[in-house]
Amino acid sequence: MSIELVLRLVVLLGAFVWAGFRFEQLARPLLAAPAEARLRPFLPRAWGVVVNILGHARLMRKPYSGLMHMMMLFGFLFLLTAVMQVFGEGVSPLFTLAAIGGRTWIALGQDVFAVLLLTGVAMATYQRVVWKPARFVGSNQRDAAIILSLISAVVVGMLLQNSCHLAAGRDALAAWRPVSSAIASVLVACGVTGAIAIAGATAFAWMHMLAILAFLVYIPGSKHLHVIVGVPNVYFRDLNSAGRLVTPDLEQPKLGLSDIAQLGRKQALDLYACTECGRCQELCPAYASGKPLSPKLLIMNMRDHLLEAQGAGGHREGAGGPLIGGAISEETIWSCTTCRACMEACPLFIEHVPKIVDMRRHLSMEAGRVPDGISGAMLSVEQRGHPWAGTRFSRLDWCRDLDVRVLAPGETTDTLLWVGCTAAFDARAQKVARALVRLLHGAGVDFAILGDAESCTGDAARRTGNDYLFQLQASANVETLNTRAFRRIVSICPHCVNTLKNEYPDFGGSYDVVHHSQLLGELMGQGHLRSMLRGDREALAITFHDPCYLGRYNGEFEAPRAVLAGAGAAIAEMERSHGRSFCCGGGGGRAFAVEPPDQRVNVLRATQARATSAAVVATACPFCLLMLDDGCKAVARLEGDSTPLQQVRDIAEILDDAMRVADETRAPT
Repeated sequence: MSIELVLRLVVLLGAFVWAGFRFEQLARPLLAAPAEARLRPFLPRAWGVVVNILGHARLMRKPYSGLMHMMMLFGFLFLLTAVMQVFGEGVSPLFTLAAIGGRTWIALGQDVFAVLLLTGVAMATYQRVVWKPARFVGSNQRDAAIILSLISAVVVGMLLQNSCHLAAGRDALAAWRPVSSAIASVLVACGVTGAIAIAGATAFAWMHMLAILAFLVYIPGSKHLHVIVGVPNVYFRDLNSAGRLVTPDLEQPKLGLSDIAQLGRKQALDLYACTECGRCQELCPAYASGKPLSPKLLIMNMRDHLLEAQGAGGHREGAGGPLIGGAISEETIWSCTTCRACMEACPLFIEHVPKIVDMRRHLSMEAGRVPDGISGAMLSVEQRGHPWAGTRFSRLDWCRDLDVRVLAPGETTDTLLWVGCTAAFDARAQKVARALVRLLHGAGVDFAILGDAESCTGDAARRTGNDYLFQLQASANVETLNTRAFRRIVSICPHCVNTLKNEYPDFGGSYDVVHHSQLLGELMGQGHLRSMLRGDREALAITFHDPCYLGRYNGEFEAPRAVLAGAGAAIAEMERSHGRSFCCGGGGGRAFAVEPPDQRVNVLRATQARATSAAVVATACPFCLLMLDDGCKAVARLEGDSTPLQQVRDIAEILDDAMRVADETRAPT
C-alpha cells in the first residue's frame, strides 16, 4: 500500500469522523422531537419530491434562478461519478479511469456537466455580487461565497486532473473529453507534459478530494444543508388542505409553542431546510410594510435558537433561553396576516404560518398577551357571537325589507346562505349581502339563512391563537347546522368558507361549501343569470384583488374573474395577482388590530391597485372590501384628494348593478 493511498484513507476517515460528529449534533433534536404522521401516502409524497426537487417546480417561477439551480443540481448529481473515481483510485480496479471515468459516455457526461455546474456557479455569483436581489437582505453572504468557492474547486480540480492525464498521454479517450482535451492542448502548448503533467494530475486530484471533503465537513453548519434535508422536507410536506390547521388537544399541559423543544419533527426539519433564498420575504406583506416580520429571518432565528439550545443542554425545556421574547419578538408574531404567501413561495415547503399560529396560541391561551384590538374582538365573539364590538345591528337587520327565509331546525332548503359576521354587522358589507340576495332571487335559487342562530365561525379566534374559543364556536355551529337540512352552504366570506369547509370536519361537520363567486359563476353558466356583455356599452375597467383565503388557501382564482367578465368588465390585473397576490392586511385577525400609520398593508395594496388606473377595485371578501376601501381613502388623502379615485366593490354588487342596467335597457319603451 503506497504512502499516498494511506494518506488518502487517513484524510478521508478524519473528514468522515468530523462531518459525522457535526451531523450527529444536528440529528439529536430531530430524533428527540415528537414524530408527525407524515410517512404515508407514499406515491403522492414521492411524486412531490420528483416535481419539486428534480423538476424545480417552484424554483422555475423565477426562470433565471430555476435554471441556475437546475444546472447545479444535475451537475452535482452526475459528478458523483468523479467523486467515486477520485476516492477509489488505488483501492480497487473498479475505480480506475478506464473502469469509470474512461467509459465514453461517463467521460463525456463529466465534461458536459462540469461546464453546466460552473455556469450555474457563475450565474449565482453574478446574482449575489452584481444583481443583488432585495430578497437576499439578511442572508449569510459569506456562507454563500464559501460554498460557491468549494463547488468551483471541486469542478476545476476534476477538469484539471483529467486534463493533466490527457497531457501526459494517460487517457486514451481524449475525444470523449472535449473540455478536458481543450485544456490539455493549452497545457501541452505551455510545456506541461510527461512527469510534470503526471505531478499536476496528482496535485489536482488532491485539490478535488480536499474540496469535496471540505464541502462535506462545512455543510452541517451551512444554509446549504438543504442539499441533504431538502428531499425529506419536501417528502414530509403537509398534504392536508392549505386551509386546515391542526386542532390541538386543549387538555395537554402546555398550550401553544413557547419552547423550541416543543417543535414536531417536521417543524424542526423546516429550520434546517431553509436556503435563505428570501422568496418568502419577497412576498410577505408584513415585511413590505415595515413590520418586524421576515418569514426568512423567523426561520433562521428559530434555527439558530434550536442549535443554541442543543449546545446548552440538549433537547430539554428552557435550553438556550426563551423562544418568545428572546429569539422571536412578540411584535414579530403578531405582525403576520396568515396570507400564506411565504409558504406558497418556499421551494422546500417550509411551514411558517403554523409555527406563528402555534406561538400565538401560547400568547393567547397561556400568557394572556394579545394586542388590544384583537383581544377586544375576541371578547366580542365570546360575549356576542361576532367580533364587531360596539355594533348596534342585529343579525337580521340587513335583510328586514328583503324576502329572506330563516331556516328553522328540521326545515330544508337547497342552499344555506352563511352570511358571516362582517356582512351581517358592517353597514358597507351589508350591501354585498343584499346584492347577493337579489341575484339569488333573480336566478330562482331556493335558499335560506340561519338568522340569529348563526354565530362566528371562529376563524379569527383560531388564527390569533385562541383555539379554545374557536373550538367552542365550531362545536356550537356544527350542532346548529346538523339540525337543518340543506344541499350546500354558500358564503360571501372566504374565511367562513375555509373554516366551514376545511376545519369543521374535525368537529363532526362535513359540508359542501362554496364561495359566492363559484355559485354565481355556476348560475351564469347554467343560464339562470344572463350575461351582461353588450356591444353598445364600453366595458368598465376593473382591477381584481385576489382574497388570500379564496385564492392561495382554496385555489379559486378564476370564478370571480368569470363573474366580472360576465358583468361586462374589462379586467386590468395588478402586478401582484393570482397566486402572487398581495394581502389586503386583514387576515389572521389583523383586521381588528391597530396598525401604525406608516406600516399599513392595505395602503400598499391600494397603491398597487391605483397603478392600474382602473375605475373600480373589485374583490370577493368582506374583509378585503373594508381594508381596501380604507386603503384607497388613505391613498387619496396622501395624494391631496378629498375623495378616492377608485371605488372598491364586491363582485356581487358589480353583477347586480350590471343586471339592473341590462333590465332597464331591455324594458319596453
